[in-house]
Amino acid sequence: MTHRRLKTILNDLTGTAAGDLAERLEARYAVDRHCPITRFLLGCECFDRGRSATGVEHMMMAHRLEPELQSAALLVFAGLNWVSRRGERLLPVLLETWEEFRRPEFDCTRTERAVLDAFAEADPGLDLVSPLARRLWRLPIRTLRAQIREAIVSRDAGLYPLLTATA
Repeated sequence: MTHRRLKTILNDLTGTAAGDLAERLEARYAVDRHCPITRFLLGCECFDRGRSATGVEHMMMAHRLEPELQSAALLVFAGLNWVSRRGERLLPVLLETWEEFRRPEFDCTRTERAVLDAFAEADPGLDLVSPLARRLWRLPIRTLRAQIREAIVSRDAGLYPLLTATA
């Protein structure tokens, strides 16, 4: 993906109210089913709405269309695990998947950082947690951010040891 196209897409989507983002993404998807950024963000929206199987499909296509979206690959496998473990929360499933796949890197490429920066949210004191927790926080999945926030506030290091491990 060219830098110009990435910037155009992100400029079009950033600043959109959270409630309107899903509608805007669906409209973009109807016009261009091969936009990796749209697919990635739709996948995140699907995870937020509990539609993990559809989220997995969008993440698979996002990674296939733009391999620099490394977190999309991790979210594919986490999403598949999440589908098979109905009723579980996303955070522990994602942490287990990350560990199971030998701690894959993400949030390292220019394209991925641009997307994650565009949809960043102020962190809740993440300077006290591991680099993994800070990277997971950058994923634009509101459900995941809420679970990270809850884990940090409750200091539930027994349940989320990777979030509180020292760097």
